[in-house]
Parts: sequence; C-alpha cells; structure tokens
Amino acid sequence: MKKKKYLPLKELTDTKLRYSQLYLDELKNPKIAGSDTEKAHQQSFLFHLNGVVDAFLAELNEIYNLGIQEKNLSLEKLKNAKSDSKKPIKEASKIKKLYGKKNWLAELKSFNPHLPLSDKKSKKTKGKAKEETSNLVEQISQIPTNPIMDKFEEWQSKMRKLVSELRESALHASGNSPKK
Repeated sequence: MKKKKYLPLKELTDTKLRYSQLYLDELKNPKIAGSDTEKAHQQSFLFHLNGVVDAFLAELNEIYNLGIQEKNLSLEKLKNAKSDSKKPIKEASKIKKLYGKKNWLAELKSFNPHLPLSDKKSKKTKGKAKEETSNLVEQISQIPTNPIMDKFEEWQSKMRKLVSELRESALHASGNSPKK
C-alpha cells in the first residue's frame, strides 16, 4: 500500500460519510418537512451513503495492493481477488453478504423514500384511544417518530461502524496497520 495513493481514497470514504451526516442533520429541521428541500436532502443522503461503499472498495483495492483499475473495480472483482498472501479479501465477502436479501445494506441500496414503508414492528390497537394523561413522560413517548429518519439514522450508524471495523481489519490483514 502506498500512503500517497491510500490517504486520498480514505479521505473520500470519510468525506462521503460526513456528507451523508450533513444531509441527515439537515433533514431534522422541521421547517423543511414535506418540501422539495426535504426530498432533495433525502436523495442526497442516500446518494452519499451508498457512495461510501464504492469509495471503500477503492480503499480496499489500495490497502491490499490489488491493482484493479478504477473503471473495472467492483465488489465481485474484490471478492474474487487474492491479497499478496494469497488469502481472499474477507472484507469484500462481508460487504457482499450484507447485500443479501434481508440485510440493511441491501435495503439501503434499493430504498426509495417516495414509496410507503412497510412497518413490520407497528401493531394496530383496537378500541378507544387512551385518555390524555398529564404525565409528561407518557406524552413524549406517544409522539410519533418518522420511520424514514429512523431508518436513515440506523443506516448512518451501521455504515460508520462497518467502515471502521472493515478498515481496521483490512489494514491489519494486509500488514499495514498503524504502529502503536
């Protein structure tokens, strides 16, 4: 791994994470709710968060010194590549697995904020609505949450964790981990 080539790739991955966080923070502004600005920020958030994976693939390519050309770089090529030690790139395999049918990364990739969410967790209540209570804690807990924002925050958190864990793993496996 050449630090001169690796550091800009790492910075691109980190930048994509920062930009997605910036749009996520903007989406919390109640003044934009329901507006075209909100829709634009949702699309920008998804664009940047999905872009983290592509940026990180380039980072893995450099960490393992695979030499796959940028135009040919794909998850499949990384998964099938062998590192200098002739071992498979386990980080690529983990990402590929997360693109499986019932994982958050697959959901992120195919998510369209303009389609209704299917909320499997919510349960319908029968009968009369509960009487208003003066207990502030109970009132606050009854405020509905925004399921799209909940998803976005979950994905942002999981992506940060994924990149951190896989970056550390790749640097260690390739013998490029920082000296302590």
